[in-house]
Amino acid sequence: MKDKKRRAKLEEIVGYHAEALRLAGGISANQRRFIEVAAKYGKELEPDGWLAGGGSQVRKPEEEN
Repeated sequence: MKDKKRRAKLEEIVGYHAEALRLAGGISANQRRFIEVAAKYGKELEPDGWLAGGGSQVRKPEEEN
């Protein structure tokens, strides 16, 4: 891709990103807290089993034999 086309495409992407952020509004304190906890603890706090929504339909690959 030519440099001129590439620059135009990147500027268009930046414009769409800025517009999306403007239309979405700000992040609430509760949303910010979820993000902070997710960044701090990672998958450690993710639910397992029934809480994850899998229920009895989720099977481990080794159980299929």
